[in-house]
Amino acid sequence: MNRIAALDSGTQYHLISLHRAPFKKYFHKIIYLPELQPDDLNDVDTVLVTCASPVGQILAHSGILLDFLAQHKTLVVTGRNGAELWLPGVERVDLPFNFWWWLDKVHNSIDVQVSDSAHPLFQYITFEHMIWHYHDGYRLLPNGHSAVEHKTIRNAHIFQTVDEYEGGRLVLTALDPFFHHGNFFMPNASRFGNALLQFVSELG
Repeated sequence: MNRIAALDSGTQYHLISLHRAPFKKYFHKIIYLPELQPDDLNDVDTVLVTCASPVGQILAHSGILLDFLAQHKTLVVTGRNGAELWLPGVERVDLPFNFWWWLDKVHNSIDVQVSDSAHPLFQYITFEHMIWHYHDGYRLLPNGHSAVEHKTIRNAHIFQTVDEYEGGRLVLTALDPFFHHGNFFMPNASRFGNALLQFVSELG
C-alpha cells in the first residue's frame, strides 16, 4: 500500500475531504500546503495536490514537488490547480463549460468519453460514476495513458497517467472531486474521489 501525503490549503472543502471519513483512511499524513518542507515528504510514496488549492502556494512550493518526482515517486494533481503553470510540458486545453448539462432536456449529453477502457483506473470505477462536469482538459503527455477524453476537441484529456515523467510518475486529471465532496455537492465526485485514492494507493 502506497503511503500518501495530501496537501491541505485550509479551505473548508479540504478540511472536510482530507480530515474526515471516508477519505482520511487513505492518507499517511496531511500537510498544510503553506508550510510544506522537503523533509515532510521523505516517508511517503505519493503526494496528492488536492483540487482547487491556491495556485500561488503551489507555485511557491513547486520545486519541492518536482524534486519529489525526481526521486522516482508519484505526484497526483487534481483539477483547478494550474498544472500548466508549474508542471513541465503540461498544456491545458480550454473546453466549453456546461455546469448543468444534465438539466438540458434537449441536449442532455456530456461531451467526454472513455479513451481506453483498459486503463487500470476502470478497475475501481465505471465511467458513469466519473461524470458530473469538467474544467478544461490537458494535452496527452509523451508516454501518457488516457482514460477519458473530450468527444470532439482533439487531444483534450480529462484523466491521464504518465509512468515516466520528470523521473517519477504523474497522475493528472481535470476533475475536482475533493472540492465537490467537501462542499457536499455532486455524489459522483465522492465516488470518483474514493476510486482515485484506491487506485493511487495500489499503484505498483
